[in-house]
Amino acid sequence: MKRVISLFAGALLVGTGLMACRDTGESDSVELRILSDEEAQTLSVFRTGGDEPILVQNAAADHRPFLHPIMTPDGLSEATQYSPGHHPHQTGLYWGFTRLNGRDYFHNPRGDYWRRRSVAVVQEQGEIVRWETAYDLLDSTGAAVLTETQQWSMIIEDGAFVLDLVWRGRAQVDVTIGEYDYGGLFLRMPWKPGIAGQAVNAARQRDRLAEGKRAMWIDVGMQIEGRDDFAHVAIFDHPGNEGFPQPWRVDGQLGVGPVRARMGDWHVPDGAEATIRHRLLVYTGDYNDVAMRAKWEAYAGQEGATYSTASLWGIAQQEAMEAAYLTPEEAAAQMTLPAGYEVTAWAGEPMLTQPMAFAWDDRGRLWVAENRDYESRQTGFSASGDSRIVILEDTDRDGRADVRTVFLEGIAFPAALAVGFGGVFIGAPPHLLFVPDADRDDRADLDDVAVLLTGWGIRDRHETINSLHWGPDGWLYGLEGFATASKIRRPQPGAAMYRGGDPFPEDLLEGEGVDIDGGVWRYHPTKERFEVVAHGFSNPWGIDYDAHGQLFISACVIPHLFHVIPGGIYQRQGGRHFNPYIYQDIAPIVDHRHRSAHGGARIYQSDAFPVREHGRVFMANIHEHAVLSDIL
Repeated sequence: MKRVISLFAGALLVGTGLMACRDTGESDSVELRILSDEEAQTLSVFRTGGDEPILVQNAAADHRPFLHPIMTPDGLSEATQYSPGHHPHQTGLYWGFTRLNGRDYFHNPRGDYWRRRSVAVVQEQGEIVRWETAYDLLDSTGAAVLTETQQWSMIIEDGAFVLDLVWRGRAQVDVTIGEYDYGGLFLRMPWKPGIAGQAVNAARQRDRLAEGKRAMWIDVGMQIEGRDDFAHVAIFDHPGNEGFPQPWRVDGQLGVGPVRARMGDWHVPDGAEATIRHRLLVYTGDYNDVAMRAKWEAYAGQEGATYSTASLWGIAQQEAMEAAYLTPEEAAAQMTLPAGYEVTAWAGEPMLTQPMAFAWDDRGRLWVAENRDYESRQTGFSASGDSRIVILEDTDRDGRADVRTVFLEGIAFPAALAVGFGGVFIGAPPHLLFVPDADRDDRADLDDVAVLLTGWGIRDRHETINSLHWGPDGWLYGLEGFATASKIRRPQPGAAMYRGGDPFPEDLLEGEGVDIDGGVWRYHPTKERFEVVAHGFSNPWGIDYDAHGQLFISACVIPHLFHVIPGGIYQRQGGRHFNPYIYQDIAPIVDHRHRSAHGGARIYQSDAFPVREHGRVFMANIHEHAVLSDIL
């Protein structure tokens, strides 16, 4: 049975899975040992008491150094592959630049390009073992242009192999590593046609969608022959690396590696040294992006903790600007979905443009606020004048809207709406409006538009009144972001709906009213009462309640999900609470982070999706170009 997700113009990418490193019986104090074989020119790592190596460092005098095999922690499979037919130059896990002073060390692993200087065991036995290789990279005359040192350490932790690499390159002449799509650290796992497998990065981009993208890590998993589960190798980028987070190579056979040179030519002056750090996890089982993020944060340490999400915004913005334009149908066809689901383009341009809010009515029709005034901040309304409220309907139930009705045109900056009480409630700053349709002809009764409340600011246009939603108590709930001050009150006599080109009121924050600059509020449609439910947050833009009537909101910038208690004072992204005596504000309820900005929130209580989805919260995520879900 297919589960169908219908969307209007947009994109969907759903990341699923678990990462459970298989328990191999070891405790955290597994002892390792290194044995050197001078004849084979290898260093082999063993579990103490074990007869078979779990990793082999190949360090021949006339061949670049590489790791192969790296076994899976359960000992059943080799996680690396040596010289496959589709890429014979690839040697397990290795390092090789494609354009270094015009010479290709990626495709040429042999002695006229490489010369060993040394190989050494640094720590032979214990919970952690260490070793080091040093090689000269040779020019066409045999002279060294760069001396690279690879310092490795290995432990077993939580049933996974943990490998830390510090790569150092000391220039023997002026070195230029030329811009190219791949080159540097590279992993070749035992891929073959038809194998089940995937590469997924920290932004949940998969396989070829992850090619060339910047991310903090990438995980490659595949069902190697003889296994009934996946073997994985994850590679972490370190925030101290230049260009962090670096772009990644992901080829058609799931060969992967970080590519510093993809960002442009890279220069190392004569006598200078470049340093790059990475960590690798080798494990079996299922992938879990939440657990992987925790492991990356543990590796990144304080540098990772101070890494600003603003950098990820910039990356997401760059990706979006460089992405090919897709029609809604093309976007739906490219979306990554869980097994058993399909997606259709329910509506898109030109049937609707610039949708900022929507709501379903009791006839299964979609009401959409087309906000065509969303242009700039702090300067009031634009002069566009053609924002509107439209009603879309799928009359033949084929999964595509086929009827469009313009309910209201010319309203300035419609940012939120909710259907009910014989009309539609519209949040259009500075007002909360009620626009009736007494004769149900799907045309606004413009002579009877009521300004219910006023005072919402527009200083930051993406943090103004938003997300109108009927609560289980019959109140109309809404949200407001922290960076836009508002003072909510009843309107003066004669107040009217604003239209495009009208000046925004300059005295908005003067006089009496209820102050809010970040929070959840509610309005009673018959008692005409307004209340602030909770203060704080960052930029909340999604609200829903669960089967017990508990309210939750999604937000961006700070951790993304809050459980809302009436009267609560919650963590703010910035600024100060109105009450200066707050001892400690209420934190988000999450145990992980996404790639920042969320929009919308729905807690799934229907029966169309499988039982496993019941009670989960679904959110759109702007910077991941995705719909995500969290377990409450």
